[in-house]
Amino acid sequence: MNSKTFFTLLLLAIAAPVAKAQFCFLPERPQVGQTVSFTYTPQTTPLATDSTIEGRYVRYGAPNVMQLSRPASVTLVRKGNEYVGELLIPRKDVSGMMLLFRNSKLPQRTDVNKGQFYVIPVCDASGRIVPHATGGQASVFTRSHFLYEAGARPDPNWVVTLYEHEILQNPDLLPYYWSDLLAAQVKQKKPGYGPKVKAGIESYLASRPTPTIADLTTAAQLYESMGDFPKANALRERQKLVEPTGSLVQKDRAMAIRNESDWTRKKTAYQAFLTEFPTSSYLPALTVLLTDGYFKNNDIRGLVAFVEQQPASHTDALMLNTMAFQLADERRSLPESELLIKRAMDVLKTQPKPKTATGNWEAEKQTRQRQLLNTYARTLEQQGKYTDAYPIYQEFINPDDVDNSDPRVTERYYLCALRTNHAADARPMAEVAVQVGKATPGLKTALRDWYAKQPGNTIAKADTYLTGLEADLRADQRDELQQLLINEPAPAFSLTDLLGRTISSSAFKGKVIVLDFWATWCGPCIASFPAMQQAQTRFQNDPNVKFLFVNTREGGPLQRVHNFMDKHPYDFVVPLDGQQKVANAYKVLGIPTKVVIGPNGRVRYRTIGYSGDPETTVNELTLVVEMLKEGK
Repeated sequence: MNSKTFFTLLLLAIAAPVAKAQFCFLPERPQVGQTVSFTYTPQTTPLATDSTIEGRYVRYGAPNVMQLSRPASVTLVRKGNEYVGELLIPRKDVSGMMLLFRNSKLPQRTDVNKGQFYVIPVCDASGRIVPHATGGQASVFTRSHFLYEAGARPDPNWVVTLYEHEILQNPDLLPYYWSDLLAAQVKQKKPGYGPKVKAGIESYLASRPTPTIADLTTAAQLYESMGDFPKANALRERQKLVEPTGSLVQKDRAMAIRNESDWTRKKTAYQAFLTEFPTSSYLPALTVLLTDGYFKNNDIRGLVAFVEQQPASHTDALMLNTMAFQLADERRSLPESELLIKRAMDVLKTQPKPKTATGNWEAEKQTRQRQLLNTYARTLEQQGKYTDAYPIYQEFINPDDVDNSDPRVTERYYLCALRTNHAADARPMAEVAVQVGKATPGLKTALRDWYAKQPGNTIAKADTYLTGLEADLRADQRDELQQLLINEPAPAFSLTDLLGRTISSSAFKGKVIVLDFWATWCGPCIASFPAMQQAQTRFQNDPNVKFLFVNTREGGPLQRVHNFMDKHPYDFVVPLDGQQKVANAYKVLGIPTKVVIGPNGRVRYRTIGYSGDPETTVNELTLVVEMLKEGK
């Protein structure tokens, strides 16, 4: 018995019991364009007890048309213990159909015929199954997710059997299946598969008068999958010789440009790449790289000239936005900043949905447009073009969504309104920002000063006006802080400060004491100092409030603390807790730690760390101090 006959009998032996007991179809040798009627009998299958059954199927063909393998449902009609259905075989690119059955209400309950599916192979006019009718089944397992949809995995032995049968029956189809067969043998991992697969690679390449780039690429991938990187790399070098302007050569050149550290040579190499490979898939990313390079090398005029030459498809609008905003915020190259953001807006108008974008692209596009308009307004106002900037702000500012707005943008909008005599129009949004806690100190000051200048008003009235706007917010904040207040004994202490003075807790009896435990090496401690300076300044004329900045856990020479305070303009009283006795007594677990002692000599508030938000820190400490002064 020859091998061809053996494989044919093998497949028939497997399929015959299924056809008789579980699945059969008519005509028995269906052809393209025909409707196939099939009968499914679930009694001996995993669905034997199910009453709601549906079919799922895929069409399959040659590997290059496997996009056909998109699962679809087929309606079944129950007739006694059987289910019947129909499928139309298209006239083009189809070599067969594969089906599974499942509970329509519980899709995880499936019958996949022991992982082989139920198969309807297409035949030709003579009744012989058409090319790809067997290999295409294997392709469903290796090139589609149909089996995974049913929660199963392919049997590598069966996949190899299908590929080998197809190649045996149709040797001329070897170029279609050779690599898939070898890849399946790698996954099969039978003893000695490595040498066998490598021999298969060499044999196939030797049989080709001129291996195609696809052949060489696939062969390299196969070697790589087995860990033979020298042979994989050798094949890739061979690819470069066969195709000296191909993808691999372009990739090498692109990588060389990325790795070039000299800016002048990088620009030259990019121009050469652009000339040789004007349609390369690597060009958009390289163009973005060069865009970034111009900015980092502070060649802003060169950046503008470069960007204006590029097609929209090679331009990152959000990158230009970031660059333009930074330039505007730093008040440098302002005309160029305006040109960059205008270019970014032009690009966004025609930009298709990026691969990295998820969700509704039109909604995302509007969000990006608002970001770009914000930068455009910033570039205009920084040039003193307030009349041009104000309508841009109006275009993207949403007065009804202050809660989700950026407080810095709201401040800039209001200041621009002030300069263009539209303060009254912008006032409602500014007031809401104050009321909901979304107002910067600059916005509050500008709103108060504007109010004070209105006819009949004074600074005192303006202060009352601002306090009234914040009343509800502060009441809410006080309620929240009330829940955070503690009531613990405040250990007595006596320390020496940087000026040699004795700082004793007994000297502050009946006062509110704010202790800030810190060290010069502590980044968050230092970061919080501007906020702590503001908080101290608020009570600088109040004799009943005292701020002490206790240096602890320093772990170094005392001179380091002196040097730090000499370099910074903080008018802090700095007691020295070199032995950490006070820090330990006040349960300092980490720094910075702020402790507030009430007039009754008890610890009422303790917080560790720094949020990074100076205004929140100032407001919180201010409210705590005021509450304790009121006897809360």
